[in-house]
Amino acid sequence: MRLVLIALRNLAYWQPRNLGAMAGILIAIASLVALVGLARGVQDTLLNALDMRGTDVLITEAGALDLISSIVPDSLAQDAAQITGVDATAPELTRLTTLEDGRSVVVVAWPVDSYPWDSLTLAQGRLPTAQDAQTVVLGQALADRLSANIGDTITLFHEPFEVIGTVTATALLSRSAAYARIGDVQALTFRQGQATSINIRTERAHRTATLQTLRAGFPDLSVETTDALGDSYLFGRIANVLALAISTVAVVSAVLVIFNTMSTSVTARRGEIAILSAVGWNRPHIVAMLLIEGSVISMIAGGLGILAGILLATGVAAHPQIVGFVDPVINAGLVAWAFAVSLGVGLLGTLVPALRAVRRPPAEVLRGR
Repeated sequence: MRLVLIALRNLAYWQPRNLGAMAGILIAIASLVALVGLARGVQDTLLNALDMRGTDVLITEAGALDLISSIVPDSLAQDAAQITGVDATAPELTRLTTLEDGRSVVVVAWPVDSYPWDSLTLAQGRLPTAQDAQTVVLGQALADRLSANIGDTITLFHEPFEVIGTVTATALLSRSAAYARIGDVQALTFRQGQATSINIRTERAHRTATLQTLRAGFPDLSVETTDALGDSYLFGRIANVLALAISTVAVVSAVLVIFNTMSTSVTARRGEIAILSAVGWNRPHIVAMLLIEGSVISMIAGGLGILAGILLATGVAAHPQIVGFVDPVINAGLVAWAFAVSLGVGLLGTLVPALRAVRRPPAEVLRGR
């Protein structure tokens, strides 16, 4: 306890160089929290939307970078429906388009009366019917963003679509998307007879056996459960790798910053450290005092960095070009990991300067003053 009190008293005499150390750690931890939280959010946003609609298995083009770039025949839905254990199927065409205000929107298209429509809860209006042409249903978040009401017209794929309904959903991506008949979207995007994926709902009791049968029946396609999709697509893996790579660089930089700061601090206090040794302090106690000082600096900076990272990730997700596509996932595990990293940075950056400080005999240091 005495060591802690002395270390805290030393920190009370605040030095400008400590601000540099805190800033380096703060930036590193903020980058770690924000980037990892956003990368996880990209995957979870997609998986939550798929889980909400009741899809167990997705058939996509083998080797596709993501769901939107996949191309498969929409007739595969009928073929898959014949397999034992398959409860329902629905071809899906998902496209990304630009609205008149320059912002992007995801358009999801299914056949009328297919099971994914059942996952949407109508807030106003109705769902499309076979008699409709170029009608659209908006997620409530998208409708609010566009200030669109029933009967209004919006432009999708350079063509007018009448808004006939708004829907709510638990998944962020589902609330921020536009929904249309697959035939309309196929015609306007030159994708006649094509889909980006085939949604499959399986009988729960035969899920594993059905998955194996589907893979055997479609060997040239990607047949994956929705839980495995996050790790299957290249963009998801790239997002994770980039987040960890940039965060690692930031953390290493923070280690070097606090190493430099503590080296400077120890050099400036070499007389004080020599006096402590002369009056009976042993080397482990002096090293421990310096480690406590470095740890306190890193923990304060780490806490502030975590808050900054949460604010940064939230701000990025709220950007007009990104809103509705990702909801950052910053849970207790990520916060604990970030705090542990900040503490590790403080200990690692302080250890070498502390060991160097106690290596010289105190008499030699005092004679040189």
